[in-house]
Amino acid sequence: MKLWNNYLKELKIASRGFYFYMEFVMAAILLVCILLFVPAEIINVSQEAIYVDMPRETLDAMLQQSFGETGRYERAEDTKVKLSPADIVYYDEQTGEKFEMSFSDKKTLELETWYYYNAATGAHEKTLYITESMDDLVRVAKAEKWYSTVVQAGENGQMQYKLLLFGSESERYQNLISAVMDTENLPALTQAADDLEVVALGTENVLNNRESYMPLAIVIMNGLMGMLVVIAYLTIDKSSGLIRAMSLTPMHTRSYLLSKVMVVLTTSLISSLIITVPVMGVQPNYLLFVLVVLLVAALSCMLGLWIASFFSDLKSAFGVLILFMVILMFPALTYIIPSFSPLWIRLMPTYPMLQAVKETLLPSPDTGYVLLACGGMIVVSALFLWWSEHRYKKSLGV
Repeated sequence: MKLWNNYLKELKIASRGFYFYMEFVMAAILLVCILLFVPAEIINVSQEAIYVDMPRETLDAMLQQSFGETGRYERAEDTKVKLSPADIVYYDEQTGEKFEMSFSDKKTLELETWYYYNAATGAHEKTLYITESMDDLVRVAKAEKWYSTVVQAGENGQMQYKLLLFGSESERYQNLISAVMDTENLPALTQAADDLEVVALGTENVLNNRESYMPLAIVIMNGLMGMLVVIAYLTIDKSSGLIRAMSLTPMHTRSYLLSKVMVVLTTSLISSLIITVPVMGVQPNYLLFVLVVLLVAALSCMLGLWIASFFSDLKSAFGVLILFMVILMFPALTYIIPSFSPLWIRLMPTYPMLQAVKETLLPSPDTGYVLLACGGMIVVSALFLWWSEHRYKKSLGV
């Protein structure tokens, strides 16, 4: 009961200061940035230049033909491409013939542009630029680094395709392109694709691109921000002499420290929900989510209590605090690049924090892992609370 009364008193005092509202403002700004600038799905739009050495009617037929369930081309606004003087050398892989071109003029091309849309998703997946000559195609390919294709009629009347490569592709990739571009191979490739058996290994249990940023936002902003806030609270009380005055009252040191932590837990939970609910909706398991968020903030606060015990004011603690925050952010690299996960990063407390928060946001969370991570955070938090309490008692002489 005393702890609850101390918490209410500290909450009332904290609500009059700047640090209490800082997390809410940061959460709102971060939410706006995520919603406006982070797409839910990443769509890579490929770009290709093409020169059709055939009558215009053939090109129109290629673009207007029905792609069935695959997609469609739509005319877009012409694209301007600036060309500079250049010396270009390329080789015909089939004949071994070498071609050398030298262009001394500067000019701006207006390329006829077409967008390709996926029929299933409606997403813009490809942009096609049409050049009027082979020379223009070669210059555009060199200037813009686009994939470039020449379409022409073969001896048997069928269309032939030649792809301009940049010379840096591997031999395996070149062989693959050669097989795909050869019209004689298309029936066999199509039949092989139709005969390929697809086996579903399990139900989809992933986050989309936007949702995948939520664990980073919650752990790094709310968790580590809680560390900053609790250090600010304690160093302010130290510099004002409030902690030393508190030692002369019946209030226990642990009760005082926990009341500070509970205030930060309140703001961290609210700010986490401000970010999460608009992005995730009803998908997360919110009971597990609230438990994990509170323990992530609690562990961060306990680290903050321990760091603050070594310093008398926020200015002297700031450098060490920033260093700790930078070190604790290293597991974010492993989260973004899963193939990079050395043992020393996996041993940092923020690594299980990120994974536990991510699990609570998935459609089918691994409850066992989440509870195991929660147990670990409780043990480590209790250890740092005991250590911090011991240091404060020692410094106060109680």
